[in-house]
Order: sequence, then structure tokens, then C-alpha cells
Amino acid sequence: MAKLSAAGHSVINCTPTSASTVNESLKKRVDKANSNAVDIFVSIHFNAFNGTANGSEVFAISNASKAIAKSVLAEIVKLGFQDRGVKNTGFFVIKNTSMPAILIECCFIDSASDMSKFNAESMAEAIKVGLIGDGDDSSSIEPATLKITQKTVLKPSTEQSADIPASELVDIAIGSYPVLDVRREERHYWVKWPNKTKAGRDEHFIFEEHAEIE
Repeated sequence: MAKLSAAGHSVINCTPTSASTVNESLKKRVDKANSNAVDIFVSIHFNAFNGTANGSEVFAISNASKAIAKSVLAEIVKLGFQDRGVKNTGFFVIKNTSMPAILIECCFIDSASDMSKFNAESMAEAIKVGLIGDGDDSSSIEPATLKITQKTVLKPSTEQSADIPASELVDIAIGSYPVLDVRREERHYWVKWPNKTKAGRDEHFIFEEHAEIE
């Protein structure tokens, strides 16, 4: 999540904070992804079987999802893991989401050979590259003016304001504001706002219906 956010992408954590059953947990994940109309749903897991099975695989059922899955798996395989292929088992979270969805089995946690290769940072980078392309975010900062059309708040993530601690929100009145950088993505504007650093942040999100770029 951190790597995608650093590259300028909105990331929504769909993992529920509570659930009484596995089915309820899965439904909450799907509902959150669908209600936020995300572009891609990604579920990350680790396999376990008999201590000798090893390698990486990605599950997807639509043509769009399979293309994303192949890209992600190709990057993971570069780390030295056996390519177990893209598979089309209809797991609940990839069958019931309304956008392209993939479920990644990074490797086998009960495999000594897989664990000898596994590095969390390298795996996260491989997944990021598979999703959005190689290299770190190299986009140049482009000063701009953001026009706030409705009183709103700056947020440190794409979550609903009600789900974020008040200490991490910054009130913004209607008006035009110079910003270091701003990009529209999905249903939000990503904003680098130099003098709004509550909670130590200078990157924020605003719902698109509250603002526009001048």
C-alpha cells in the first residue's frame, strides 16, 4: 500500500476491522471495494500445503484481471520463485467485486526454499511494479491552483472522513489555493499542499465533487 501511495495512487484498505465469521469478513472486503468504485481489487495471501510445494500463483477470472495477474506474477517470478501460473478459481473476493480483481499467493510459508528467497520489501516492490509499471515515482512536481467549490477537508487517505481520526483532517474553505502538485485519480484529487502539514503530512486527498483544477 505504501509503495502505491508513494507513486501517487489512491489506495483503500478493504480489510475489515471486525467480523464474526470468515464469510462476513469476505463480504465486508467486497462491499468496501464496490462502494468506493476502485479500479483494481488486489488480495494478497501466502500459501501453505505440505512443506515441499513451492512457488507463486495469481488467481483471476476475467480477461482484464488475467492480464493484470500475468504482469504481477511475471515480476514475482523474477525474484526466483517458481511460476505456478495464473489460475481462474472463483474465490469470493474476485468473483463478487465489480472491477478487475486478483488474488496473489506470494509463495508457500511452509516451504524452506520459498522462505529463503522471500523478502517483504522485494515482494511489495514486485507487486507494485506488476500493477503500475517499473521504477519509482519520477513524476515532476507541477505547481497548480486548486479551486475548492464546497467546504471540505483534506484527508491522508481515500477513506471516508468519518473513518479517519479528526486529528488527521484539515478543514478547507471555499476558494482558490496554490499547491505544489495535484492530480485527479479515480474519485479523488491527490494534492501536495505545502502548508497543510497536520499529522506530519503534506500529501492529501479530496473527493472530486468538492474541487477542480484551475
